[in-house]
Amino acid sequence: MISDEPALLPELGPLLGRLVAAPAEQAPLEAAFDQIRLELLTELFDRARAARDFLALGDSPAGRAALGGAVWLEVWGRAVAAVSRTLSEEIQRRLREAAALSRFPARRLAVALPDPEAQRLLAARLSAAGIGLEEAAERLGDSSRPWPEALRRIGGELEASWERLLATARGELTIWAGKAAAIAAWRRPWRPLLIASALLLLLASWLGLVLGGYLAAPSWLRPLTNWVWNL
Repeated sequence: MISDEPALLPELGPLLGRLVAAPAEQAPLEAAFDQIRLELLTELFDRARAARDFLALGDSPAGRAALGGAVWLEVWGRAVAAVSRTLSEEIQRRLREAAALSRFPARRLAVALPDPEAQRLLAARLSAAGIGLEEAAERLGDSSRPWPEALRRIGGELEASWERLLATARGELTIWAGKAAAIAAWRRPWRPLLIASALLLLLASWLGLVLGGYLAAPSWLRPLTNWVWNL
């Protein structure tokens, strides 16, 4: 359906605030997050371009749909999935490096690494940063509201959601960094080794006394003692 009602699409950049600002020099993980931010912005700007093309043709409903609430949530969902995947890989890398440093047992490391359930919960906590975005997306679909106003609202919510997402990711990384530090500080317990050494020493001493003839040899050991004595 072609609408005669004019629809204006403001520039997205000013609506997204700090989300479009170029960050300073970053650590590798932060740089990986920033690449995800750039991909999110690129996709949004591509959708906005498509929306403008529809508006230029006078098709306001198609223009709204091209940059509607479902589109914002779709782009956000991909960004969350990418952050979750990147964060999970970083957590596993840090745990494995810590284990290699302390020679942490492989079986215990396998238990310490985030399993699929832990990764699912991690993704859910990251996704929760976009609750406000979901509410703004619903308002964007309300045709009774002015579209530019609804776009400003969802642009601001996306900026805030991204900040919350990064804060949540950093908090999760801090928790796992503590676990990695504990693994790196792990040392193999000495008591079992000392006990085993003491038992071996006692066994060797007893065997030496038996072979030396100072103690009676048990029946099961006599073939060995006879062989030694006949050398």
